[in-house]
Amino acid sequence: MNAPKVTILTPSYNRAHTLPRVFESLQKQTFKDFEWLIIDDGSTDNTKNIVEEFQQITDFKIRYYHQKNQHKFLTFFRGIDLAEGKYFSPLDSDDALPSDSMEILVNTWESISDSQNIVFVSTLCEDQFGNKVGDSFPKDPFICSIFDMRYKYKIKGDKWGMGKTEIYKKMKLNFGDLAGKGFIPEGVFQFQFDKLGFHYCINKVTRIYFRDKNDEQSLANQFYDKKNAFGLAENYKAFLNTYSLKIWSNPIPILRNLGGYLKFSKIDGRSFRKITSELKSTEMKLLVSLLYPFSKFI
Repeated sequence: MNAPKVTILTPSYNRAHTLPRVFESLQKQTFKDFEWLIIDDGSTDNTKNIVEEFQQITDFKIRYYHQKNQHKFLTFFRGIDLAEGKYFSPLDSDDALPSDSMEILVNTWESISDSQNIVFVSTLCEDQFGNKVGDSFPKDPFICSIFDMRYKYKIKGDKWGMGKTEIYKKMKLNFGDLAGKGFIPEGVFQFQFDKLGFHYCINKVTRIYFRDKNDEQSLANQFYDKKNAFGLAENYKAFLNTYSLKIWSNPIPILRNLGGYLKFSKIDGRSFRKITSELKSTEMKLLVSLLYPFSKFI
């Protein structure tokens, strides 16, 4: 059997109650050359039974894997290793897609020249009530880095889309250091996109974002909790190690992230030596040395 053009990855932990919504939206896709890869991250509910029911009625390929709980970040990269598609889209276990999402994303990718050095096609999201989430792009298409999107053009709000599996495989991460440490923000790897190429942004909605505010499994309302100190420190560190040279052209976001790195590194119990040694640039090491005595006020 030929490999699917797209892999859609859904990491899932005790989401049997929301997976039917994801499945229903995938069933309605106008483009069907995709596989749905579900990695069950140690669920204790009836996720396995629900997925088996999907597999009985689906018209697309579903692969299901169960593992001991490792949290979403490591589960995501296991999905990268297992992906068979040329293109790759992560889809949360509580979201849904408009019926033309895959068609829009694949057609956009197929129209892009290799010479443009694009690593990700980025699109808009809307909430479950049909309201656009965040800002539109200033034009369509709009080619930029993640950094410029957020800090030069100040485009706010969740964006979603599709990358190439081969691009994800180029990302350099030390999974041994990240294993067993709880929640790890996606920025730890997403910032690496800017080292590899550009985002190709279009003003079309391809993801429906559901905010289940009362769902105790959701991290949406506890992102900056002290229990996530390790992952947050790693996230700020990844930002600083990617964008350290921006200190000269765009100092404010660098300094803000440096403050976050100091704050959560200290909460995580990291020594001054460890905090400085893991920063790659001389500029960042020097700034940490200058600001560290004042970090208790951050």
